[in-house]
Amino acid sequence: MSHSQAADERVAHDETFPEAVDAVRTRRSGHNFDPDEDLADETLEALVRDATLAPSSYNLQPWEFVAVQDEDRLENVVELAYGQEHVREAGTAILVVGHTEAKTADRVFDEWVEAGRMDEAAAEQTKAQSVEMYEDERFGRDYAVRNASLAAQNLLLSAHARGLKATPMIGFDAEGMAELLDLPDDEIPVMLIAVGPSGGPEPERLPRRSVDEVLHRESY
Repeated sequence: MSHSQAADERVAHDETFPEAVDAVRTRRSGHNFDPDEDLADETLEALVRDATLAPSSYNLQPWEFVAVQDEDRLENVVELAYGQEHVREAGTAILVVGHTEAKTADRVFDEWVEAGRMDEAAAEQTKAQSVEMYEDERFGRDYAVRNASLAAQNLLLSAHARGLKATPMIGFDAEGMAELLDLPDDEIPVMLIAVGPSGGPEPERLPRRSVDEVLHRESY
């Protein structure tokens, strides 16, 4: 495909889903929340529902979401997030959690068979491969982080599309957060997201590296 053809295709795709493209290009992380307005339960559930539509290898969906809104527990979260006050001001903190073991494999591969996407033999073989890969500790951790991060990005875009503000953070005490929120031993904290009603505009976006700088063709 030539560069001009690629440009034409990009424009065509922009025209097909312009609001989605606009959401990607205008989403911001910020710190200006409205501390006097709460996040409704149905909105929280909608954000998580959108997050669960993120892609995941084999459709294992190796993620969980722990929402903290109680004021006292939010204070604990702020402390574990090294004093990031906007967590409290947002009113809702969501810890995105990743599985380091293939704990959903039985259910998921049964669903592959029920949907007619695999026969039973293929499903069993693929399930065994996925479980075996998870036995490598580094792979299991990488798998958890990569898949849960995709879900986190969906949540960020969903919040932006609803006029909310959502800020992702990796600056927190992971062990302390796991203990505070009673995570199972085979699940790890991946990302903390402060989400809530916007308190107004943010400063101008800082410069981003250009496409010409970051795009490498055929090799680095």
